[in-house]
Amino acid sequence: MKRILPFLLVLIFCTWAGGQELVLEKTPEDLFFFANEKGMYAKEAWKVFFRPGENQFLWDKPAGVNGEDVFILVEGGTLKDILALSQENERTITVVTDQEREGRIYFTYPLREVVTSFVYQFFWEEGKSFPSSTLFVDLYNQGQRTLKETRCLIGGSIFTIELDPGQTRRLKIRDFNVLSAEKLSTFDLVRFGDRDVHFSWSLSIPPELVYPAKVEYFEKAISGVVFLGEGSFLGEGPFMELEVGKSNDVTVEEKLLKQEKIDIRYSKNGEEVLYDTNEKKLCIIANRGTEKKKIEIFEHVQPCYELVSYSVPLEKIESDRFSFVLELPPQEKKEVILEVRGKNLTEGYIFR
Repeated sequence: MKRILPFLLVLIFCTWAGGQELVLEKTPEDLFFFANEKGMYAKEAWKVFFRPGENQFLWDKPAGVNGEDVFILVEGGTLKDILALSQENERTITVVTDQEREGRIYFTYPLREVVTSFVYQFFWEEGKSFPSSTLFVDLYNQGQRTLKETRCLIGGSIFTIELDPGQTRRLKIRDFNVLSAEKLSTFDLVRFGDRDVHFSWSLSIPPELVYPAKVEYFEKAISGVVFLGEGSFLGEGPFMELEVGKSNDVTVEEKLLKQEKIDIRYSKNGEEVLYDTNEKKLCIIANRGTEKKKIEIFEHVQPCYELVSYSVPLEKIESDRFSFVLELPPQEKKEVILEVRGKNLTEGYIFR
């Protein structure tokens, strides 16, 4: 075993089972792991004794860890420089202090042997306002060494884990409450390319639990639990929208009641070049389910139009698109009439 020399302290890395003994007596904080959306990291905390002036410490960098990926923090002194020695993994750490004192040196670096994958699960029970929500993490050891009795901080929870090479283990981080939740039915001919109503969940999760993750969602009913699907969440903010699929409960039927050209202008050759239009459309929206439904209808139009009348509030999204939202109780339907006037069209009509 290497020994402590004057002005030289040897720190030996001992993360995995079967490693060498440490020169210094370890405290519970001396070796710790934590995981975030970028992977798993190790944090070594070494208790040292500083003398006035320059203090040099020799640290054996773990095999497979790039030197530029190591973050070093010093308590009780100032880090002056880091020097790579002739041996591949050895680093000399120079710390400057003005008096004798105890201190600590922290080394933080990624553990590329362990792959982390976060997973959200949502179970929405019929009649409930919010789904039950759980965050998991899958740990996969793609290295050749065993991770044994290792404490790890993930998502605010501390675990003691053992992971053999090639092994995957799922940990339940915690159950949590979403900040907001909404079921939404959407009719959008251009977006979906069909005339079906598509069903989705809109959720907002606590900011401290936001990770890029796989999402699995289920529906709970009297008959049992139904797997609705899975997707990916980028983790760029607390809001997520889950595409559940086509709705069997909500239908949208559209009928053109009027489409006529007026004020037609012709060229010298008698060809039609410009015209206005009068147009009217009827939308029949029905909720055939057992729960209240929120339904958003998108209308795609030519941009050169003006609204004449409408029986529901409209939201103009872009020059060629507007929408309206309805909330329908179970087993009810509503008729919506939209009337527009096209201005200076060269082809087609406002309602596509």
